Amino acid sequence: MATPVQRTSHVPAPSAAHPIAGQQPVEAVPVVAPFGWVLAIAGAVGLLLATWLIYPLDYDGMWAGYRGGIIGTVAIVAAMSLRTSLPDRPAIAVIALCGALLVLFGVFLDNPQKVLVSELSAGAVLLLAAGLLAAGSPRR
Repeated sequence: MATPVQRTSHVPAPSAAHPIAGQQPVEAVPVVAPFGWVLAIAGAVGLLLATWLIYPLDYDGMWAGYRGGIIGTVAIVAAMSLRTSLPDRPAIAVIALCGALLVLFGVFLDNPQKVLVSELSAGAVLLLAAGLLAAGSPRR
């Protein structure tokens, strides 16, 4: 009579680290965060330059300049705070909020075409920058 042989399974056991076998953890992509920071600075500085150089010198241009100057300054301060030891999430949220406000102001307010284009483009750049910063932020 033959002696019994212990058979082993060739199917690996599920890992305890991953509760779902096929799911990979989402990790930060550190390459996109510096590009997001550069976009945030460029969008905010571009908006500030637009308020000084191309906005009209009438009533609508004056209030759009105040609005754009304040939003651009807040976005620059938030982007500069990303280079400190402060948490990243609030600064990224402020940059995204500035971008969303610019897009909403550009769409819903009746302003000259120069103001509309500069607010929409700066808002889109700030929203893109916030997305890249959120995807590449190593500090959660």
